[in-house]
Amino acid sequence: MLKTLYRNPLASIPCFSSLDGDASRVVMVSLQETPYRKEEVIFFEGDPCPGLFIVKSGRVKLYRSSPNGDEHIVRVLGPSGCFECAPLFDGGPNPVSAQAMEDCILYFLPAQAFHAILTNPEVTMSFVRVLALRLRGLLNQVEDMSFRTVRARLARLLLQMSGPAIESVAEAPLTLLNQHQLACMLGCTRQMVNSSLGSLAREGIIRKDGRRIVILKPDELKRMVEEA
Repeated sequence: MLKTLYRNPLASIPCFSSLDGDASRVVMVSLQETPYRKEEVIFFEGDPCPGLFIVKSGRVKLYRSSPNGDEHIVRVLGPSGCFECAPLFDGGPNPVSAQAMEDCILYFLPAQAFHAILTNPEVTMSFVRVLALRLRGLLNQVEDMSFRTVRARLARLLLQMSGPAIESVAEAPLTLLNQHQLACMLGCTRQMVNSSLGSLAREGIIRKDGRRIVILKPDELKRMVEEA
């Protein structure tokens, strides 16, 4: 059951850091939170958009499905990730479906409250920057699908999943998505993902430990992306 909050727990999230007093009160009165179980669908592609969702804990995948049931994962979001703000600007339906990848808790800001806080120009520009970054990300996906091999696409994805830590530590551990999920993100088969991971491991670029992976040579992954 949705529960209304009486404080603003979003103040530490960049898009909400510039809220003034009136906008903060709108958030505090309107913001709700609800738990979702693993694999529970949050909303479907094509449904009307009810408002903005923000991940408090857990992970959520955004995906599109073909008529024959094939799935492409557009994005995986962790804590502080927000979705799906585009329909709140253009009035269209949800462009993707959203599903909990594990037990998670989400904040929800109804559309009316979201539009109310957009009276703050800094907040509006923060969300415009989010949309611009996502547009660039989608264009990178198009480029990858068109011009890069599965191995190069996997190298880029591993670097993205590693995050900023890859720059400061020799070994960057991360929890790997399963091979089906990786294939859905890369636009290829599970067999191709398995083959590419195996070759990277044999070359000493990564080390596999069950579903955990350690990137041993991040510079090699970067070289694959740049040279592809």
